[in-house]
Amino acid sequence: MADHLSPADAASDASTPERNRRNSGWRRVGVVVLLLVLLPVGAMLSGNVDLLARSLWQQLVQPDPAPAPAVTSAPAPTARTLTFAEHAGHPDRAFSPYFGTPLTQAQRLLPAPQRLPAFRDLLDLYVTRQSQDDNFTIRVLDTRTDSLLELHVLEEARNTYRETGTADWPEIDRERRQRTRALVKKYAQRGIPRDAIQVKWGRANQVLEARERDAPFIEYEMRLADYLNLSLLATEIGTVETFNQDRLVSSVGARSRYQMMPYILRQRGIHHYALPTAYGKTVKVYEAWHPLLTMEPAFTLLRGYVNAVGHEIPGLSAYHTGPGNIFSVFRMYLADDALTQVYGVSVVDAYIWALTDGFDTVSDRTTFRTYSRGYVPSGYGSLKATDQLPIDTSRTFRGERVQVAADARVYLSDLLRLLDESTVRLDWNDQPDSLSLYDRFRAMNPHFVLPEASDGDVPAKGDVLLTAEREDIPVRFFLPLGATHVVNGAGTRLLDENATFRFDEDTYRPPPNGEVTVWDQQYQEVLRDIEHFGFTEENRDRLRVLRDRFAYLAAETPTHYREVQLDVIETHLRLWEFEGWELLAEAVPAVRGTLRLPVRPPDPLQTPSSPSTAPLAP
Repeated sequence: MADHLSPADAASDASTPERNRRNSGWRRVGVVVLLLVLLPVGAMLSGNVDLLARSLWQQLVQPDPAPAPAVTSAPAPTARTLTFAEHAGHPDRAFSPYFGTPLTQAQRLLPAPQRLPAFRDLLDLYVTRQSQDDNFTIRVLDTRTDSLLELHVLEEARNTYRETGTADWPEIDRERRQRTRALVKKYAQRGIPRDAIQVKWGRANQVLEARERDAPFIEYEMRLADYLNLSLLATEIGTVETFNQDRLVSSVGARSRYQMMPYILRQRGIHHYALPTAYGKTVKVYEAWHPLLTMEPAFTLLRGYVNAVGHEIPGLSAYHTGPGNIFSVFRMYLADDALTQVYGVSVVDAYIWALTDGFDTVSDRTTFRTYSRGYVPSGYGSLKATDQLPIDTSRTFRGERVQVAADARVYLSDLLRLLDESTVRLDWNDQPDSLSLYDRFRAMNPHFVLPEASDGDVPAKGDVLLTAEREDIPVRFFLPLGATHVVNGAGTRLLDENATFRFDEDTYRPPPNGEVTVWDQQYQEVLRDIEHFGFTEENRDRLRVLRDRFAYLAAETPTHYREVQLDVIETHLRLWEFEGWELLAEAVPAVRGTLRLPVRPPDPLQTPSSPSTAPLAP
């Protein structure tokens, strides 16, 4: 992966003469807020200490209380700690028996319909890789006997890391690649077939770094997973894809910590563009660099994939390998009548077959290869590596995603001056009070490629002109909680209050019961059938009707929940219009009658004559 994005297409420069006189910047902004000082201490990792027992989290140092100003923003919620392990969405609870407590020896000897032992062994391998083996280890295995041939360690590099606390992981991987070739050659010369030699590199250090990097956002990932009825495995997409690094670009061009292709980013409203400045030049904006702009698009995309393939376990894999590969896996599974009798009749059973006994068949006929096979186990391994670590919610990002009003425009320097002159105390996420407001804005908006300020003032080259849109693309940025009220309360209406989205303790709370309609319940019925190979024309017709109903609901009541549900079902339906789904649907009728499927009561949907005028069901 590249370390940075390739340059975006530059927008035309916009010169603003009346602002060019500001090329020396405006005077230093007086700091009128006292912030808590976060002192990252970051203990060095030691390879001899249990990685799960090491906590990367430190408590915030509380300063003596300062006199409160006349008006204050809403106080931060009381800090609390939680862990993945205690969460109801942990896959050990949500997806038992596929995940969970180890199988007993007696269970391993039984002819389990799902052939769970081989799947559990694969999970264990990746738990070891992500939590036990550090980034300096190479584990060499004989797949014929699942025996360990050698645990090779880069001792010199490990010692250097222990002394300095830093490492160039790509360079470490290059060294491991050279050692791997030598190890494979060594054991091949000893008579072990090359295709039986399996090599796994440890990733424990990078997994822990990814968890630390995700500290300001992990609480929202958990809440969003709950909101979309996903397990905690969804929170590990960023870890598996990029170790939660926002600026990485894959060899095929995927971007953001969640690694979405450029055309998918554009479809989901994530863009790059340039903003004019007082200096007459431009500042680039890469929305893929901000996790609070990419998180919801990635998770709702995942939810659509999950629904399209019938279950979260293969749905997570579809996020990486593509839904077409998963549809092909299901088709191959159904082509062999014996498999459904031995493994089972759910899409999860088919997927586990593809990861175990059927992997050679699947990898020969599709692009579902080794990395695809390890994608879900890697996510599970990363989760298990960190599920005992406390999540300190005092570190959670708190702020507002805002846009300038349609008929307004404001330079960044003027916007910050309005905030500075207010009597309201705003919380810039405990950034040190030694930072200027400009530097705090830069820290809160890493997707703006703003220049550094030598004296703390807004430099002319960074004094961007903020408008509602730039070439029909919404210009979105982040300010502290309460900033919209402060700016608009100063006698202006610079910010669009309807576009403000708050990230606080109430974000992604479950929707009120009144928002969940009979149409949502009908959709759940369809999804339950899909889990048991309900890839039928009948269900696609039902899906089309439901999509129309969801569009009507979102238009009539444009709440966040209704808009998200429409997004999900539209993604689902698009995937069911592809040729890969058509081929799968053709294979289903021949075997569906012989599958041991649960009885589903008839529940036909009535197609409304006009979705825009038909009354809603209660």
